[in-house]
Amino acid sequence: MAFIIDKQTLDDLNILGRHRGGSVYRLFNTTRTRGGAQILEEMFQYPLADEHKIRQRSEIIQYFQEKDLTFPFRNEAFDVLEYYLENTDERTMLAAEEDTLQRKLRGFVGSDTVFEQLHKGVVSCIEVFHGLHDLLVTMDAEHAVRAFRPEVREMRALLSDEQLSWMYGEKDSRKLAYAVVAKYDKILRFAARDKIRRLLYYIYHMDVYMAVAHVARTRSFVFAHVLGTSENALQIEGMYHPLLKDPVANSLGVDSSSNVIFLTGANMAGKSTFMKTFGILVYLAHMGFPVPAKRMGFSVRSGMFTTINLADNLNMGYSHFYAEVLRLKKVAEQAGRTENLVVIFDELFRGTNVKDAYDATVAVTEAFAEKKNCTFVISTHIIEAGEPLREKCDNINFVYFPTVMNGSIPTYTYRLTSGITNDRHGMMIVRNEKIIDIIGDRQRKRNPEATGFAVDKQTLDDLNLVGKYKGNSIFNLFDHTHTRGGAQLLESMFLHPLTEAEAINARSSIFQYFQTKAVKFPVSKELCDDVEHYLSSVGGGSTIGSALTVGRKRLLRDIASDKEYEMIHTGILSLIRFMHILNGFFAGLGSGMLDYPYRETILEVKEIFNSPALKKVMAEQGTAKLSFLKVVQYDHLLRQVYREKLRRVMEVTYEIDVYTTVSRVAEERKFSYAWATHFVDGENRIDMINLYHPQLPGAVANSVRTDHMRNMIFLTGANMAGKSTFMKSFGIAVYLAHMGFPVAAEGMMFSVQDGIYTSINVADSLDMGYSHFYAEVLRVKYVAEEISRGKNLVVIFDELFKGTNVKDAYDATVAVTEAFAENRNGSFIVSTHITEAGQHLREHCPHMKFVYFPTVMDKGVPRYTYRLQDGISSDRHGMMIIENEGIVDIIKGKEARHPADLF
Repeated sequence: MAFIIDKQTLDDLNILGRHRGGSVYRLFNTTRTRGGAQILEEMFQYPLADEHKIRQRSEIIQYFQEKDLTFPFRNEAFDVLEYYLENTDERTMLAAEEDTLQRKLRGFVGSDTVFEQLHKGVVSCIEVFHGLHDLLVTMDAEHAVRAFRPEVREMRALLSDEQLSWMYGEKDSRKLAYAVVAKYDKILRFAARDKIRRLLYYIYHMDVYMAVAHVARTRSFVFAHVLGTSENALQIEGMYHPLLKDPVANSLGVDSSSNVIFLTGANMAGKSTFMKTFGILVYLAHMGFPVPAKRMGFSVRSGMFTTINLADNLNMGYSHFYAEVLRLKKVAEQAGRTENLVVIFDELFRGTNVKDAYDATVAVTEAFAEKKNCTFVISTHIIEAGEPLREKCDNINFVYFPTVMNGSIPTYTYRLTSGITNDRHGMMIVRNEKIIDIIGDRQRKRNPEATGFAVDKQTLDDLNLVGKYKGNSIFNLFDHTHTRGGAQLLESMFLHPLTEAEAINARSSIFQYFQTKAVKFPVSKELCDDVEHYLSSVGGGSTIGSALTVGRKRLLRDIASDKEYEMIHTGILSLIRFMHILNGFFAGLGSGMLDYPYRETILEVKEIFNSPALKKVMAEQGTAKLSFLKVVQYDHLLRQVYREKLRRVMEVTYEIDVYTTVSRVAEERKFSYAWATHFVDGENRIDMINLYHPQLPGAVANSVRTDHMRNMIFLTGANMAGKSTFMKSFGIAVYLAHMGFPVAAEGMMFSVQDGIYTSINVADSLDMGYSHFYAEVLRVKYVAEEISRGKNLVVIFDELFKGTNVKDAYDATVAVTEAFAENRNGSFIVSTHITEAGQHLREHCPHMKFVYFPTVMDKGVPRYTYRLQDGISSDRHGMMIIENEGIVDIIKGKEARHPADLF
């Protein structure tokens, strides 16, 4: 039976490497072969839930650790051998009768690459064979640990197999005769291929065992003791996170009388790191791998689920809170189907208001406590939930990480302690980072030398702007380009928005012109690839040099079936056809018009095509076969004399690819083009009419405006009401408008900004030792510093300071929002569930606009209009959503009730 795991858990624990800085997999991956690395990755993807298999793997790795062996093979030999074995085309088999003068001449004039590759493959196979034999002797494999003996027996049987044992006689195989290679190749690549593959399979596994044993030995990791599946027990002494430098070790015991760990502590105290550490040790133990601890015993679990860095899901229309709810529901359903799960939740329900978060934390934790065959680790800043749980549940272990105050500076012991914390230091951290002072520092002038639109990876990720391989990114919305150069140009435009109103409006006008003309890109992708390949290859220099180069390739074609001459000939014909098509396209594009966008560029290309030399070449359109002399002449002309001008033609072709593609998307989706104006102090303005998210079918549109008098939007609303989607829509429109691209709105006018920064899905950073809250604080500080440098920015903060307790979140939200609002040249959107902060800000900040997304109750079920309204929301439906999803009933094994039955 497999250990149940999912992608969220793998990402939360950084098992395979989603986050920056290394991963647990990379820590162990000191393998020497690609095959070993792949097997190691498979082991990481599929932990074990079988007591016998866990013990067996653990015993094998410990055996290799005791032997302290070094992998004795050359890495390159395996790369050559893998490439060799992948070629199963029987037409490439060598035959003795093919060892002719023609073959030898081909090797003299050029190179016989086929024979060379097969020779290398045979030699590498013999080398690996001898290396494996020597390794088994060195290991004294006859006395291997019992778990490894079946593998040893099969390796020895394969080495003695009559199809392979002849390799013992090949001691020096670095240079083999053609006939010998032909003979051995038939055996190795065809007759005995599966046996060679089997040998490689065992070698790759030994590569993994040696790599993991090396990590255990050098890092002093220990092997966990398997207690069995009959009891719910985890006993860990001196555990620490394997990726941290000088980590503090902690111990924890879990059994059926204390199977729920209720974890509290101040921001930065160590909660998230501890939970990740616990999860990683459970994971590694179920792989049979060594763990970073002094001692560990565990009963085999069925699976593990974590929720630590959970983002919203715009594609499904889920807010951060609803994503939490659905994650919880998935885990509850799995716990109902499967016993013996390990479940880790960091900051339950931080995406909703305090009252709902309190009620939900108590209800869900109490329900989890009834499942004594599972293990739960739950952290929270709602420490008030601890007391009712202490009274209701006798199997909850309350632990916390304390904070020691050194004056106004908090220091952290990172030592797990019994009890519930009273520490509240969130606002103190904000003050210590001097964020309010930085925001208020308006003495620094704007740097006139600063160039480029300011944006960072966090913003690009929050708005899902770039990513060729992210199917739902904004880039992919527009990327229907036909050429590789067009796709690269489009990507460059996405990475470099414009900062001058004239340049923005000029590019927009070109898109609109192509949209009006409704023209299609005239050249096929295949033809563009052929032309690009031909022009990018190196020609012969002078005419004589071209003649020698082409002549040599023609000689090779005649005596050795060489294809390079044909590629040059085909490349010339492809370029002729390409220029002919493009010339006709340009003739129709600007016909009958004296002035139009992109006119100068079109005239530039026409002038190139009208040169006498190129006109002569283009006259060959329709010719199927060029003479040798013409190939020499035209090749020199095209790839030497006109090389740079034809490269310019290709650049223009890629531009046209982008213009036709983007304008078609705008036409099909009814996007509009924004009008940019210069930024003028006191006249900052962003005005959007009927804005919507470009990736959401049937999205509800809203109009929004920020200006000098109302430059900050304070946004409230219930979970799922539409806040995050609206903020992303706003940010995306600002970004696309600065690219000169069409936007998902009926109309837009804006003052050119210096950049945009968002804080929507900010994760913690284990590498830097940052909690989720401190990561938020540093994000706010970074934006504050950018503003203090005189930049006129668009700033979007979703749920400020949701990673701390209520009092600190309220104080910090009020202080930071109030300070930002004083910067009248910036445009800000701040959303929060702390609606009480809005009441204070309304009285003290005249430059803020208060808007919300309302919720309409329909027979006890919340319904969302997604229509922006003026005011501050009073909606609180978080606990209602949890009840509607029937989560507590699912955990307790009861049938979920219909929402209408709850009222």
